[in-house]
Amino acid sequence: MAKEVKIKIYGQEYRLRTDAKPEVIEKCANYLSETMTQVAGSDNSSTPQLRLVIFAAMNITAQLFECKKTKKEVINQVEAKTIAITEFIEDKISDIESSQS
Repeated sequence: MAKEVKIKIYGQEYRLRTDAKPEVIEKCANYLSETMTQVAGSDNSSTPQLRLVIFAAMNITAQLFECKKTKKEVINQVEAKTIAITEFIEDKISDIESSQS
């Protein structure tokens, strides 16, 4: 059941209805707000908020893509090591079986 959550992003309060946990929504809002602050830098008063949101979204999306790429690389490394370990174990089992025959 959706609950109303009050969040603050870049000084503006918003209310939204969501099934997500309020803590998760608050973390997301805080992260977006922090990213907007970083994007604005010292020029935070003259940059339109919509522009800051777009730039922040682009930065967050770039981070997401980098995380996905890293995750894929780690998965590939784990799969390769798993195959190598499996082959090693199978070879050792085969050696033991052939020496017992």
